[in-house]
Amino acid sequence: MTVKPALKAPADRERIRSLAIWETGGLPVTTLYLDVDGRRRPRRRDYVRRAETLTGAACDEARSGWGREGYLSVCRDSNRIRSFVRDGLERRGSVRGLALFSCSGADLWESVELSHPVRDGVRVGPRPHLVPLEALLELTETFCTVLVDRERARIFLSSLGEIDEVSRLLDDVPGQHDQGGWAQARLQRHIEDHVQRHLKHVAATLLRLQRGWPFDHLVLAGPEEAVAELERDLHDYARRRILARISLPMTASADQVLDRVTDLEVDLETRREREAVDRLRSETASGTGRAVAGWADTLAALEANRAEILLLAEDLRADGVRCERCSHLAARSDGACEACGGSVVAVPDLVEEAVELALRHRCRVETVADGVALAELGGVGALLRF
Repeated sequence: MTVKPALKAPADRERIRSLAIWETGGLPVTTLYLDVDGRRRPRRRDYVRRAETLTGAACDEARSGWGREGYLSVCRDSNRIRSFVRDGLERRGSVRGLALFSCSGADLWESVELSHPVRDGVRVGPRPHLVPLEALLELTETFCTVLVDRERARIFLSSLGEIDEVSRLLDDVPGQHDQGGWAQARLQRHIEDHVQRHLKHVAATLLRLQRGWPFDHLVLAGPEEAVAELERDLHDYARRRILARISLPMTASADQVLDRVTDLEVDLETRREREAVDRLRSETASGTGRAVAGWADTLAALEANRAEILLLAEDLRADGVRCERCSHLAARSDGACEACGGSVVAVPDLVEEAVELALRHRCRVETVADGVALAELGGVGALLRF
């Protein structure tokens, strides 16, 4: 038995680095992030229309700030992006988000399909807008799935929509014979001893895997009795990471395993979102100082790196300003920065600025589909680290 190295995420650091250093000759890069999660946007036209709106905004931005050549390049980018979203995207079960990078004048085109939903956004700038992609790579979680029975085991690692079978075990367990009486009882004890050795072998393999390539969640699959016995043999490091116990045949393909894990991941995200919203409402109501709501307090927490989780209503839109001297963000201004008195410039999308600030500080961002849940808090809030 060998344990293969853990898989690489498709949007790995080398891919990000190649985008970051792409030479565009001074032409703008159009970056689009799009939520294509079928649970929120079940119809193709839902996300196609959103892409059309975003690319239209990109062209408007380029017209006023990038000159004729830059404007024409962005228009070509927008046409290619719309065409890809409409006709080129194959939304499989694990594809829930999309990142597109284009600079037509510099022959740049990169599409990244993601297993996590992303907040919609478009950016026209001198370089690809990579912060959301970098944050996704940094904060993504790895799932370990074990298919086990009384003599075999298969171990999978999955992350960011990729899955790899990293280990396969087959231990010698004697078969059952109809001998009867004392001989049969002795044989049964012999068989059970081999089964226990097999399950301890699986548990030891998982512990070595956890130490070498740590996983965040463990999914156990197989006959109920074998799963229960394996669980008793697990080291506490692995046992504490059990997310679910499910039914899957030993012959399941990697894609079948990934589909089940993706469903579990979605359930986990939904539960976390609900718990975060409940905690935000409870903490702000009780005045414990462990949560804030509304733009002023939330932006202050983000800038002080106190925010652990940023919560935003899905349809939240807001204008704001940024100080040219200290970069302080605010939802409104009387003409001068409230923090240092410097001059301010308008930012057309305060939500995007807040999200980028959160991601740079490794703050988790939760986009709440049920906007009513945050309406009374101004649509925005944060749970604090301290």
